[in-house]
Amino acid sequence: MTQKESGLTRREALAGAGAVGFAALGAASGRQTGTDSWDEYTNYTYAQTDTPFNLLVGWRRTENGTLVDSSAVGAVDDVGAVGVRLVDVGNALPHDYGTASVGLRLEDPEDTARVWLRIDPHLDGADAASAALAERVTLTVRQDTGIFGIGSCGGAEGEFASAGELIADETFADIDGSALADGIELRPGLLGDGCLAPGEQRCLTFAWEFDGEGGNAGQGGAVDFLVEFAADECGAEGNPFDGNVAAGGGGAGGDA
Repeated sequence: MTQKESGLTRREALAGAGAVGFAALGAASGRQTGTDSWDEYTNYTYAQTDTPFNLLVGWRRTENGTLVDSSAVGAVDDVGAVGVRLVDVGNALPHDYGTASVGLRLEDPEDTARVWLRIDPHLDGADAASAALAERVTLTVRQDTGIFGIGSCGGAEGEFASAGELIADETFADIDGSALADGIELRPGLLGDGCLAPGEQRCLTFAWEFDGEGGNAGQGGAVDFLVEFAADECGAEGNPFDGNVAAGGGGAGGDA
């Protein structure tokens, strides 16, 4: 998809490139697409600001079964100052739940890239209430591959959403310090080299749920976490989050 087709210039997209993240409680703003031509995503941004890869991230989100749109923001030069949220709940309560459907694709006409995901709950130094809250909110992440490709990229509400390869199904307390918090490569299936090619789309589903058990545990706490994507050269070795590759799509996280 070209920038003309998407209706976004690179500078406009970069308004939200500082943070593609989750929030449960707290104010946040997102970049609205103004078009539903890319698989009905209501928002998208570029994942990185200073690498050769134009990795486009599109998403839509629901809260308690209702589709939620983010608020549009203007283009700014300091992309790190703009928070783009996949989930933004004003007052998360026990039994609340939600989803986010994410699509990734390269706009570069020739390059292929390895795509990585990192989710960091930032629980170091958390107070007792925040630590208790992190034990009650579960995040499930899957590759949205469908069944043998049938129904792929159908989103978290799709018929085959639960068929994709499971990446994580844990509380934020369990994710903290895990391999996912360090960064993992997104390699759907067993065939090929796992690289994303122009014209291909790689999709993920996220589902979160606030456990209804536990009484008032976690009341007054906050969970601040990031969801980040990074693209690296297909022949590169190692975790790009460990080096100097600028990881985008992550920035301001969320409060819960």
